[in-house]
Amino acid sequence: MPYRAVLFDLDGTLIDTATDMLLTLSQLADEHQQPHNINIADYRGFITHGSAALIESIFGRPPQAERDRLQKRYLDLYQQNLNKNTQLFAGVAELLNHLNQVNIPWGIVTNKPAWLARPIVEHLPELTAGQVLICADEIGHSKPHPKPITRALESMQIKADETLYLGDAESDILAAHAAGTASAIALWGYLHDHDQPEQWQAHHIFNSPLELLALLQAK
Repeated sequence: MPYRAVLFDLDGTLIDTATDMLLTLSQLADEHQQPHNINIADYRGFITHGSAALIESIFGRPPQAERDRLQKRYLDLYQQNLNKNTQLFAGVAELLNHLNQVNIPWGIVTNKPAWLARPIVEHLPELTAGQVLICADEIGHSKPHPKPITRALESMQIKADETLYLGDAESDILAAHAAGTASAIALWGYLHDHDQPEQWQAHHIFNSPLELLALLQAK
């Protein structure tokens, strides 16, 4: 302590994509004349589980072929809505600026497909200073599998036991533990009401990015 490197999840950790993702879900429901009452407060917990969970929240569990078709259409619509409302969470810019100033390497490890993640990162200047952007579809494994994190460690040439991984889902914590890094929970992210983050056995639980900043500044 302090850590020599930091890795981040993307959605629900560095950036707030809820408005754009739920706008897209509303458009999909309207296309299929599916009744809905979509609001951010109720749907935040579905976002961390990806487009499949969002679709099931509206359409239930249709046959696999229909679900695949709905998911493809959702992602096509979402691509059109990228960066309309997406922004950094409060405190993230200050945190990343500190990492850059003190030369602590950092990167992003996300389950978001690269064709969606990369345009978002390129749109937000603060995120372009990261050393790596590891997307699960390019690795062939999604968190909680450790491979995306271990690939980031290899690419950045950093040691697992000197690295902190921060995310907002249990899969993030499981992946960090499997990869051998320390783990931290971003409570400002997309946790569901029934989630129990205190039972995930993370090394740290933060209420805001500024709490991690304070930890990194501690001597």
